[in-house]
Amino acid sequence: MRRQKALPKGQSLVEAAIVIPVILLLVFGIIDFGLLFNNYILITNASREGARLAALGSTDAEVVAAVRDMTATLDSSGLSVTVTPHYSLRVRGSQVRVIVTYNARLVTPIINRFFAGGKAKLQAESTMRVE
Repeated sequence: MRRQKALPKGQSLVEAAIVIPVILLLVFGIIDFGLLFNNYILITNASREGARLAALGSTDAEVVAAVRDMTATLDSSGLSVTVTPHYSLRVRGSQVRVIVTYNARLVTPIINRFFAGGKAKLQAESTMRVE
């Protein structure tokens, strides 16, 4: 009589079924973080450029247009730009502030449940002295 060794026939399948969802969640989480970070860098640079334009004497409409041009790759419905103080109230030596807020959509369905409405609110603010 021959004795056969007990082979772990289904062990690797069970291990894969346990590990694959965790790895996929981790990979998609990294992708979501990368996209959010890219969006944050984009709105930060746009707010800085808007503040620079406002400090040099551009009107609020010109500042908002410049910020929207710099963020053209983003969904414009989730983007808001605030310039304070108003153009008519800016005097030399005072400060102008540009706030850019963007509601970024997340890719991963499980991760977006942690955020209200499946969107992460990103905000960048720049302040410069009016010249």
